[in-house]
Amino acid sequence: MLAKLVVLVGLVVLVWKAYQWGALAQRRKMAGGAPAARAPGATSAPRAREPAAEDLHACAICGAYVARGSTPCGKPECPQRR
Repeated sequence: MLAKLVVLVGLVVLVWKAYQWGALAQRRKMAGGAPAARAPGATSAPRAREPAAEDLHACAICGAYVARGSTPCGKPECPQRR
């Protein structure tokens, strides 16, 4: 009876450690690989910058919300003309 309990606890610990190892491997994969896998002195690739938020305003003609620097919609009275 005691041997079965020890085996059961050992299996639970083994499954838990396997789960933790898998989660660690997933985090390393999402971060760009393990540090040991990279060449010494190599830096990681620069990440793309997040686009800046831009306020929109309502078009005086059609009422659609557009960015201030956007291209004209094609209507002759479009206020976005340059």
